[in-house]
Amino acid sequence: MLMEVTRRSGPLAFFVRRWGRRVPLGLLFWRDMIVIGSALNLAAAFAGLMALGFKADLLVAMLIFHAPLPYNFFIVGAIWRTADLVDAAKASSARFGAALWLVAATVL
Repeated sequence: MLMEVTRRSGPLAFFVRRWGRRVPLGLLFWRDMIVIGSALNLAAAFAGLMALGFKADLLVAMLIFHAPLPYNFFIVGAIWRTADLVDAAKASSARFGAALWLVAATVL
């Protein structure tokens, strides 16, 4: 079944390929984390602030704000796993950048 998932396209295949180290590190870092992850975090932050503006409960606004956290942890984990496949300098830079981005995305 795993082979069927990796051959297909779709949301599950997206995650299987990334966790299975089948996506290049540069693509994971720059597109999936920096571009897509940052856009998701900005959209969630905006939606959380909008919820507060519309007098929603603080807990609801915080849940909306932190909704991208599972994706953030997943993509950072995939970067850490994929970094094993490249040279040490590139791996440590990618891991440090991913950890820094995760902290910034979680706190800010």
